[in-house]
Amino acid sequence: MPRRIPDYPDAYAGWNYVSSVGSFISVGATVLFLYTVYDMLVSDRKVADNAWAVPAFFVDNKSFVTNTSHSTTLEWCTPSPTPLHAFNMIPVQS
Repeated sequence: MPRRIPDYPDAYAGWNYVSSVGSFISVGATVLFLYTVYDMLVSDRKVADNAWAVPAFFVDNKSFVTNTSHSTTLEWCTPSPTPLHAFNMIPVQS
């Protein structure tokens, strides 16, 4: 928008509305993020060792329940919170 104009041109009204809606979405997302951080710091809830253990597509319930104790990647092999020396030697990945 040009500077030093006393009134707002009608050509910029639509884009002004779009930017106003975007700013309200940004403020809402920031408030939600700050609430989530506050809730995580205040509450004493612990997560499971493999917090992302959700069944994949085309997996039956029986095999998922029996295999959830085994993690599929190296970062889920340690307890949460991770101890100082999690492994006695450097793990080998294939």
